[in-house]
Amino acid sequence: MIPKVSIVGAGISGLTAGICLLKKNIPSVIYERNSVISEVSAGINLSPNATNLLQKIGVLEDLISLSHQPSKVIFRDHKGKKISSYRVNRGDEKYLTLNRKGLVGVLYDKYLEHGGEVVFNNKIEDFKKNDIASKDKSLDTELIFGCDGINSLLRTKKFKSVPPLFSGFIAWRSIKESSCPFEKNNGEDINFYLGPNSHIVTYPIGERTYSATCIIKSSEWTEESWILRGSKGEFQSNFKDWNDDLLTYLSDSELYKWGIFQRPPLESFSNNNLFLLGDSAHAMVPFLGQGSCLAIEDSYCLAEILEKKELTDETKKIFDDLRISRCKNIYRRSFRQAKLNHISNPLLTLLRNKLLSFLPLADFMVRDIHSYDLDAELKKII
Repeated sequence: MIPKVSIVGAGISGLTAGICLLKKNIPSVIYERNSVISEVSAGINLSPNATNLLQKIGVLEDLISLSHQPSKVIFRDHKGKKISSYRVNRGDEKYLTLNRKGLVGVLYDKYLEHGGEVVFNNKIEDFKKNDIASKDKSLDTELIFGCDGINSLLRTKKFKSVPPLFSGFIAWRSIKESSCPFEKNNGEDINFYLGPNSHIVTYPIGERTYSATCIIKSSEWTEESWILRGSKGEFQSNFKDWNDDLLTYLSDSELYKWGIFQRPPLESFSNNNLFLLGDSAHAMVPFLGQGSCLAIEDSYCLAEILEKKELTDETKKIFDDLRISRCKNIYRRSFRQAKLNHISNPLLTLLRNKLLSFLPLADFMVRDIHSYDLDAELKKII
């Protein structure tokens, strides 16, 4: 019998794991360092590999009303000229764009609805095999899920691991109340703009709300915080050769500058009675939109295994076999995607754009990721 699970972190992976466990009558409690659930606003994508799982745990229906379902992904050059496009939400598949704040809120409500417990203001500061300690108290535990993000203390203390590394990219982010003026279909689609050493992504994340993320290469990030208020002048300087209308649209709002960090996947996501999930295990650059999706996959996968298997070395190996190769693959491909997006050589840019326009290259590069069937993979092993 699986004991009560202590989950460290009430983000996407922690809340999803809590829901999955409770639906299988495995009790859990989540320990969250902050006083409330995260209210950070940022656009995210949930592709079918994740939405299929959210449907199975009873979350998807509540999410759809807060989300948008685009019909296309459109690629453009940095002057706004269309290069190519491919369709999403084909047939029964569900591809959602939404605000991260909305996703976390729905997961939190669903977790409480199933009888889950979240203990706030509880920063875990130490960990032993059957004990996790915060500032004020020590808690007995037999099974721990580390869902405490890229700066995971549990990973730092219990795994041989390097600290988070700056990826060489900076993101400018903003939330808009209108779509870009020259995007057709009222901005209802995902638009990728590809420029020299930079790219921009815009898409709707709900009714009359749009996300804009603008990525540039950078040799370093020297700021103490990873998230800073940005200035209009600095933003326009970073993207000075881009379409003027696009820059005017993007800079006419509150801008935040993010340093993009990553933490390479481990050789094993478990150590004794501790499992790492989501960014704790494999924080990656966001250029394939899979960070949240893999966190959902991790959580669903581990709950399925624990329902059918006692906690043994075999259980840990099954989880690693299902997750490590996939996460490493997407980690590498996400970084390669950045290189493709940021080509600056004019001849290579022309070649890339011609390939995108004449071949279904962009769709092909993500189709295997989006069509991944975790349930089918689980059935092969357990």
